[in-house]
Amino acid sequence: MDGKTIGQRVREERESYGWSRAQLAARAGMSPTAISDLELGYTKKGQSLHSLAKALHRRVEWLETGKGPKEPDTDGNWADITAYGQQVAAGDGMTPEEYAETHSLKFKASSLRRKGLFARKLSIFYASGDSMEPRIHHGDALLFDTDDTKPRDGGIYVVRHHGGFYVKRLHQYGDQWFLVSDNTSDPKWRKPVPIEFDQDFEVIGRVRWIGSWED
Repeated sequence: MDGKTIGQRVREERESYGWSRAQLAARAGMSPTAISDLELGYTKKGQSLHSLAKALHRRVEWLETGKGPKEPDTDGNWADITAYGQQVAAGDGMTPEEYAETHSLKFKASSLRRKGLFARKLSIFYASGDSMEPRIHHGDALLFDTDDTKPRDGGIYVVRHHGGFYVKRLHQYGDQWFLVSDNTSDPKWRKPVPIEFDQDFEVIGRVRWIGSWED
């Protein structure tokens, strides 16, 4: 046992990835406030310890007690990517869920390596709404890279904007960045929405894979 609290271990592991609390919250399906309360010791034991362990790629026992190896056993041929019940809006913003259900989707480890992706920095949310059609449909799985947060003109990103999660394109016009929807028939998103990189906006990660059904 290392003598540290769960919150201290969570904070140290989060910082080792270079993640903000909002980024870890997005990956774990929790709110940034819940992460903050745990790290600061206001709550002694996270109710979503399994979700945090998956997001941080750490064993639950180690995260809770500091005992044993940090990292879980893995199959070298496949990577389990954590998917969350938390939805991201391709329309109106989705409020972060305090304790979103999780499951895993398997990806070929070799495919991720070819794309230069690291499994522990990937997560999956599901799209809600139609404002990103025809590229993204309601219910599509969105794999995003939390290590890729520097905006690229025209890239599709999971973002936090005024407390809600969205999936949108980021476009730059001059010195100004905008959130842009592909489906311009949506009245709310017909025009690009200007953004400021401040406490009310954060890039959570760039979308790298979209899973959807063919009609």
